[in-house]
Amino acid sequence: MTDISSKLVENWTESSPRYSSLVREELAGWKREAWLGLIAENAGGGPPLDVLDVGTGPGFFAIILAGAGHRVRAVDCTEAMVGEARRNIAEAGLEVEAAMADSAELPFGDGTFDLIVSRNVAWTLVDAEKAYREWHRVLRPGGRAMIFDANWNLDLFRDDYREAHERDLAEYRLRYPGKEVTVFTQQMIDFRKGMPQCSRLRPQWDVGALIGAGFATVYLDTDVGPRVYDESELLLYRTFPMFMLAAGRR
Repeated sequence: MTDISSKLVENWTESSPRYSSLVREELAGWKREAWLGLIAENAGGGPPLDVLDVGTGPGFFAIILAGAGHRVRAVDCTEAMVGEARRNIAEAGLEVEAAMADSAELPFGDGTFDLIVSRNVAWTLVDAEKAYREWHRVLRPGGRAMIFDANWNLDLFRDDYREAHERDLAEYRLRYPGKEVTVFTQQMIDFRKGMPQCSRLRPQWDVGALIGAGFATVYLDTDVGPRVYDESELLLYRTFPMFMLAAGRR
């Protein structure tokens, strides 16, 4: 395992309990249906689909899609996240196979899935071009890969993003004084500075990479935040709007 891959596993292992708590809150609230609706509108087919949740984390997508009648498998690069996903899946009373796997070296045959979903995963890909080729490989003809992500951490590389985010944070703290804001340690900053995706202007970069990986169509929505964020999140993440890419295999 490379040094950057080791740091990636370490980061998500340490943060797995916190993210699992956030996912359980989402599952209990309005975001469950909001995300289901957004995915259904762009998935290219109704249930049941064979779905792969890449970078499942604590299992949010796996749980809502399995609950909607899809056949779902889930993978993540860390044992801790897979453990959280399995626990949350079991509590939901669902059957989803969750396992450890490298998102760029998937343990599945060609043309296994109708749909691939990922949320806040693509920014962590050590070799995104390789991963996108792999996602294309495991999709069936007519299948789609749906990527939800943002320009996370671009403020560490560009002054305009840093200044805009600092303004957003100041306004956020004034408007929501009781809400917690994650403050990165130097170790967390160094990890993010080492991730290749974080310095790229996205989703523009991803569109080219997906076409290069063999996808025939790429649909882009540059800001799905109003569909899936509450008012406070829209402010906190204003500089980094959540985008959606729906890439289709011919």
